[in-house]
Amino acid sequence: MIDRIYNYMTANNMIEEGGRILVAVSGGADSMCLLEVLRELQPRAGLQLKVFHVHHGLRESAAGDLDYVAEYCERADIPFEAAYVDAAGFVEGHGLSVEEAARQLRYEALEKAADQWDQEQLPGNERMPESEQLSEIERLPEGVGIPEKEHLPEHKTLASGPNEKCRIAVAHHMEDQAETVLFNLVRGSRLTGLRGMLPVSGRIIRPLLTCSRREIEEFLAARGISWREDETNEDVRYSRNLLRRRIIPLLEQINKGAQEHIVRASEEAAEAEEFLRAETEKAAEECRIHEESIEIVFIPNLLRYPPLICRRVVYGVIADLAGRKKDLRDKHVQAVLQLAQKNGNGQLDVFGGVRVEKVYGRLLFYAGNACVEDDAASEGNKGVSVKVPIAATAASRRWPMSAAEYECRVLDFDGDMAAVSRKQCTKWFDYDKIGAFPSFRTRRGGDRITLDESGRSKTIARYMIDAKVPAQLRDRIVLPTIGGEILWIPAGAVDAPDSANGNSSDSGRISAAYLVSEHTSRILEIRWKAGNYPEAGNGSVSEGG
Repeated sequence: MIDRIYNYMTANNMIEEGGRILVAVSGGADSMCLLEVLRELQPRAGLQLKVFHVHHGLRESAAGDLDYVAEYCERADIPFEAAYVDAAGFVEGHGLSVEEAARQLRYEALEKAADQWDQEQLPGNERMPESEQLSEIERLPEGVGIPEKEHLPEHKTLASGPNEKCRIAVAHHMEDQAETVLFNLVRGSRLTGLRGMLPVSGRIIRPLLTCSRREIEEFLAARGISWREDETNEDVRYSRNLLRRRIIPLLEQINKGAQEHIVRASEEAAEAEEFLRAETEKAAEECRIHEESIEIVFIPNLLRYPPLICRRVVYGVIADLAGRKKDLRDKHVQAVLQLAQKNGNGQLDVFGGVRVEKVYGRLLFYAGNACVEDDAASEGNKGVSVKVPIAATAASRRWPMSAAEYECRVLDFDGDMAAVSRKQCTKWFDYDKIGAFPSFRTRRGGDRITLDESGRSKTIARYMIDAKVPAQLRDRIVLPTIGGEILWIPAGAVDAPDSANGNSSDSGRISAAYLVSEHTSRILEIRWKAGNYPEAGNGSVSEGG
């Protein structure tokens, strides 16, 4: 069992030579096994150990647990620390169950103790101020009452390298993992919850996840090590106890290997989640941007992905803006996707104060009543700060993000200038001068656009700055080009100041180098399919070969 645990720890990068481990020990069988395993691995791995015990102030017998762990560490010559937390008091005003409160305070205490130990390793052996240090608890004499309980201050995160930070070892085992997976499943968790507890999570490590409770007790019995029993573990009013005492035994009547199978499924769920996380990040890069305090999702780019990835992207946007995932359900995500796929524009309040608007092929997510100053709105109102909803500002900013959003064709032209397209999302160019179909790409250094027939031009970088194109978008907008000449910059709410010859409008700017004239015989027509502008009819031309 020792070798199996050691191999599991090394395979999951839990330890390194000479590493420091803060061992969370309650006095129960699981944590006593964990401590003994790590103690026996000390010579092999060169580990430095320190034991940490948390008294939650919930049971009269908890003082005996503390005494037992302190005495064990004294005999084994292992450094020992303990902290008192008021779990019952923390429940009030925090909307948590006693179980949740105890867990939160326990991990805060562990993180604080780990930070304090890290601090002691810094050059000069610096320590936290005495007022913030955790008191070291020696063995309590029999009959001495529990000291006054206090909340722990929020722990500090130290700016030290990964090799300098200690790990926190907790004693979760196979049955705990099965309980966690079932608990998350019946609670309605996503795939992330079905992974259960990870072997490594931040600085938390779980060396015993592959061990059963039976193996743990046999290990301790073989070494003559006793342990403490928590009487509340029998109370089925607690959800996890109900699963452990009632539900899992029923499942094992169907199949004796039920727990092992649940744990194996959780491992596969963890692998699947890791793969999907990477795929979701790729999709988000293609369809999601942040502008000021708003998140913008480009609907055509989003809907190219499988439904599962679409849901995960939307879930991530909502969770980021709401600042939490708790109570964020699939129904909220589905409502947003239904809005994305419906005809026309719309809006809805989703979750956690997050509002979504669909405007011209974009989903605009913002939290609360976010507003920004609008320069255009305040023009002519000197000294007056005009605020508009941030969604209204972003809604008017639309640019193509892929070559698939364009269509091109060559048309014959009879010289009738009245027939030249003035549609918002369709532009005509002199194909006689161009002589080739354009390339569709993002901007490159040196790209320019010709502003007028005199040849005056501007770099695309300068144009985008003047046009107030958001910095996050500038390297993602796909434009039609001939060499280093930009043919057309579609859309954009605020145009650059140059508007010579009418080739600048609310639909962006086209290059003056290839304007159609009465001498043009063939036209290159470029249409932006995703623009969603209303298009007025024009004169007719015939398609050329």
